[in-house]
Amino acid sequence: MVWIKHSSLETYSLEQAVQDAIAEWSTAKEYFDQVIEPELVEYAILRLEAAEKRVSFLLKKAREVEPP
Repeated sequence: MVWIKHSSLETYSLEQAVQDAIAEWSTAKEYFDQVIEPELVEYAILRLEAAEKRVSFLLKKAREVEPP
């Protein structure tokens, strides 16, 4: 399966997509841990939840593709 980066037309593997999603989750977690402005807390939570869902989705896809 081929994945497409949203920021460009570059294609990349599922493995790379998982790595990128984990990096995105890590960045979102760091932001959440550092945010102190009440107006940004909700944004930080939503960003972290979205990143977690993306990692979960991609890992599920990777398990489906993996041979038994």
